Amino acid sequence: MQFVELFSALTTIPSRRYSSRIMTRPKTPTPTIDLILTAAERVALRDGVLRLTVEAVAREAKLSKGGVLYHFATKESLIQAMLDRLIRYCEQEITQHQQNDTAPGRWTRAYVRKTLAPLTSYPGEAAFPKSKEVGAGLIVAAATNPKLLEPLRKRFRTWQRAIERDGISPTRATVIRLAVDGLWLADVLGIWSLSDKLRRQVLNELIRLARDTGQEDSAPKEGSRAGTVTRRRRRDSHS
Repeated sequence: MQFVELFSALTTIPSRRYSSRIMTRPKTPTPTIDLILTAAERVALRDGVLRLTVEAVAREAKLSKGGVLYHFATKESLIQAMLDRLIRYCEQEITQHQQNDTAPGRWTRAYVRKTLAPLTSYPGEAAFPKSKEVGAGLIVAAATNPKLLEPLRKRFRTWQRAIERDGISPTRATVIRLAVDGLWLADVLGIWSLSDKLRRQVLNELIRLARDTGQEDSAPKEGSRAGTVTRRRRRDSHS
């Protein structure tokens, strides 16, 4: 599966095919819902997504099976809610980081900071520090249902449109986003992580790039006639 589809699996919106309970869930989950979702993340990380069942989640949350089914009628609706919680957290971070930033590129800078310098902890992270890593398993779970892919792609395109309309070069903004996505995915999959020092340096460099409003898209391409003339003029100026 392409990386775009992998990442977009975390930007889903509820599908009509799921229970009306999940569709009418409050935007701010209740403590019980958060308890269930964190328990589901624990099960998925410890036992694998294939073993993520309503019964297993109920045991982990120390609730009855009926207590879980009251909020999530199916395993699919539970996974959907876990994805929904993750994207809601990301978007809240982006909004908070934009509050005191009004210059062009503010959305791109907020996107960088929500990954490399988050303002708040991920829900459940205090009690279960690896809860954020469950994104890897959820990506796989969501990707196994082709019907989920289209709404996920739509959300991915929404984020990309915000990047491209941010007042800086769309190419530069997209490169920055791809770098951030790669760092996030490496963390989620547990492949590798940056040292604290290098993370700060990368953060500062990406923010610097997101402040540059230069339109490099229009720069002469290598091998073009305009590029050749530009290089000849530079040589002449130094001779």
